[in-house]
Amino acid sequence: MADFDKEWQIDALFVPDAAFYTEDNLQMIVSFRWVSRVTGTLTAAK
Repeated sequence: MADFDKEWQIDALFVPDAAFYTEDNLQMIVSFRWVSRVTGTLTAAK
């Protein structure tokens, strides 16, 4: 997402799938606007 944002430089809302929802990815995209579905196996989702 960071490479895409640098190349295109657009104001966008990113919509990644549930596989994207990891601690490392979440820390990497703090400056992006995004929405995602979380996996149903997460305790917080239940």
